[in-house]
Amino acid sequence: MGNPQFTIRNYFILLLLFFASCFQPEPLLPPHEALARTAQRIQQIIDEERKVPTEPIQFPQESPANPNEVVFWFCAHPLISHAILAHPERVEAFQSAHPGLKLNHQFIGDWSVAIQKLTVSLAAGEVPDVALVKRPWLARLIDSGWVAPLDDLLPPILLDDFRPVARAPLERNGHLYALPADGFCNVLYYDKSKIATHGETTPPTTWDELRKCARAMTIPNTDPRKTIYGLGDLPFLETLWSAGGEVCNATKCLLDSNAAGEALDFIVSLRTDGLVHPRATGDPVSALDLFLAGRVAMTVASTEYLSYTHNVKFPIGLASVPGKSGPISQQSDNVLVVFAQHANAKRAAITAALDFLTGPAIQDRDAFQNGSTPTRNSLATDAPIPEGIETAFDNSRNTPLIPPWAAIAYELMRCSAR
Repeated sequence: MGNPQFTIRNYFILLLLFFASCFQPEPLLPPHEALARTAQRIQQIIDEERKVPTEPIQFPQESPANPNEVVFWFCAHPLISHAILAHPERVEAFQSAHPGLKLNHQFIGDWSVAIQKLTVSLAAGEVPDVALVKRPWLARLIDSGWVAPLDDLLPPILLDDFRPVARAPLERNGHLYALPADGFCNVLYYDKSKIATHGETTPPTTWDELRKCARAMTIPNTDPRKTIYGLGDLPFLETLWSAGGEVCNATKCLLDSNAAGEALDFIVSLRTDGLVHPRATGDPVSALDLFLAGRVAMTVASTEYLSYTHNVKFPIGLASVPGKSGPISQQSDNVLVVFAQHANAKRAAITAALDFLTGPAIQDRDAFQNGSTPTRNSLATDAPIPEGIETAFDNSRNTPLIPPWAAIAYELMRCSAR
């Protein structure tokens, strides 16, 4: 049998060494030099990852004590934790509809705490049946053999109900390894009244349109604290994708491409022209706060934060993130996985639990109105989705499903904030 402690322990030693180097102070570099330095670090991360041996764990053939009990661990989440903890009657209704089946749900805190509990549990070989995790963890769980391929486990009638755009980012090596926990994605938040004031009837969808709108809505002031900026945050990742570029694949960093340089030049030009708030770059949450305070006219952030906008006094519109020649958006990183240890023995119970966790009891009208697009076709009929979100989700994708993505994403974030 494989040794999970070896893989987990060595992985976290690598992470500690990596983060120790990250916190060394660095001088500010010109943008293209900073991108080149980031590319070098990403390549080092990929090379180091490939040196770590991965031996998929082999589980002993043993029957679970209770094949009708599904142990479900979940971290803080706008839909799932709220529905289960604030509305226990929903779980009770599920139990009543499935007599003999028990959903043993356990809240394990914010992700920063949950990841520690999951790591310890993996090292001890004691895991739940189903868990809500962050997607950057998924590839490592796949390679170590901890999670089960769902196309071999769940019935086609359930799998086929998931929209292709929601399934595709969770497939690896020809298999589906997770289900989307929500339908959040990045969107452009914009002030409708400011757009209308400058003669526009629709939000920008391309780089040229975004620059034009940002320039028109930027109002300089001799006091920088009173300047109104056209734009808050514009993520490098979506900008790169829209130019036809990628960050990396499993073996190589790809940030030396013409597309990466073009994406960087576009973002830098917005800063140079004074169209972007200087404190918003690379920080979507702070940028959204500035937007809600009226300091920026547009910004990109997740629809997960849509509920924060409900009491704002100006009309807010939502649209896909503008790309080089059309819209592009990034999907949420919240996914549901099935641990393989007892997956086959609990197949029927796990199927029922996943149907519940991705179905109307969790993905309800409130969820749709608060920014989560239906990920299942059966939920999409007459769903009250705010204008712009459905189009953004239709034009969404996600990051490479590779083991070192969490460390790579940190490097990108650090580069974007400089």
